[in-house]
Amino acid sequence: MTNGKSAGAWAAENAGGTISGTGAAIGYDKNGREISYPFTGRSRHKRHQELIAWSIEGGILQANIAHKNAGGKGRIRINFLKMAGGAQYVMKGILAGTRLSNGRNMIHAVTMGAGLPTEMDAQNCADEAVYLDPIISGGMALKVLLNRTFRKWQGRYVDIIGAVVYEDPWLAGGHNGITSRENPDIAEDPYERVKGLRRIMNDNGMENVTIVMAGGVWYLRDWEHWLENADIGPIAFQIGTREMLAKENPATDEWKRLILSMKEGDVVLNKFSPTGFYSSAYNNGLIQKLYQRSQRQMPYAKQKDENMTAHIENTVGKPQYYVADENKRMADTWIAEGFDVVLRTPDNTLIFVTAEDAREIKQDKKDCVGCLANCKLSGWSQDPQKKYSTGKLPDPRVFCIRKRLLGAIQGQDLDKNLIFTGHNAYKSRDDPFYRDRNGAPFIPTVRQLIERLMTGN
Repeated sequence: MTNGKSAGAWAAENAGGTISGTGAAIGYDKNGREISYPFTGRSRHKRHQELIAWSIEGGILQANIAHKNAGGKGRIRINFLKMAGGAQYVMKGILAGTRLSNGRNMIHAVTMGAGLPTEMDAQNCADEAVYLDPIISGGMALKVLLNRTFRKWQGRYVDIIGAVVYEDPWLAGGHNGITSRENPDIAEDPYERVKGLRRIMNDNGMENVTIVMAGGVWYLRDWEHWLENADIGPIAFQIGTREMLAKENPATDEWKRLILSMKEGDVVLNKFSPTGFYSSAYNNGLIQKLYQRSQRQMPYAKQKDENMTAHIENTVGKPQYYVADENKRMADTWIAEGFDVVLRTPDNTLIFVTAEDAREIKQDKKDCVGCLANCKLSGWSQDPQKKYSTGKLPDPRVFCIRKRLLGAIQGQDLDKNLIFTGHNAYKSRDDPFYRDRNGAPFIPTVRQLIERLMTGN
């Protein structure tokens, strides 16, 4: 989570600072916390159009703040989620609005993850003389990009690709790129994966293009063997979780204190995001509730048949559902415990929730603003040819990501909102750098953090 202030602080130290370009803040309240976009549209499509407009305004504002704070030093980057609603239009609008009078741009590079960039994304960057640095989780994704998105730049990829960001699926916080070919429960060695990535880059004339290692980077001493290593080539490191523990980062003090209290294993890889991607988040009350909700699940039929013979008493609505005899006792137990509202999932199963949770799920779907290109919770699609619908049954096993992220950013109950962070966050708990002489929490400035990082610690 970054904005213009934090990105500018990193650039001012001759590093690369990154702005979050998805839902960038348009302003702050008297306490310095991000204000919500003032949606007025009565339909999802109209709110989606407002979202694009506000996101462009916020992105331009944050880029200007970063550019001013950088003082001509370092590099300003902006990150977009490909799966974000209207990402292509938001990116194009922000880049057009950050063009300088000398023909250059305040922004030096666009990074894009949670989905692969398209040829149009690449062209938008090329039109503004801005690099497009793809975020990938392995060599296969890069091969797809080179053969599809960047095919018109074949033989001269360096004209558009400034760096390749390798985001490790098992170490990085937030969304990641675990594929169906990989086991989310068995982490693979990042060194071997990056070494394979470098071979692909070398085969395509990208020997001098830097790989940015993202995920799990806490102490640089742990990565010393990557430096001046022919197998790895030019390498840089992205600091995510430690960046959140800097004074300039917009995370609330409560959020920073929470990171400082985390223990090993507190960050879990899960698939509750409405994007359909795996993501890593702090295992708080929200995530635990989603795990428990998915466990209260069983196959069903609308009509009695030879396998589904036991009737379920649903307290809301008229639909009748039937489950297998062996599941009936468990269903009755859940209902007796207060999980007496039955909701269908796209996988032909039922989940059992409380009436309060059912109302919240219904309200979240109603309030949808189209913040994703396709949303599993609301069934929204930004594609007009699909009539703005995924055509699939909304999935009550996931959550409204915009509501839960914004809630955390605005300082609401952190146990009920989404806390994206890397798996090495627990290292801050015993790191003496984050304690003052009296043992109280210490939050450094970006300059102090960089000075510390350069020692290897």
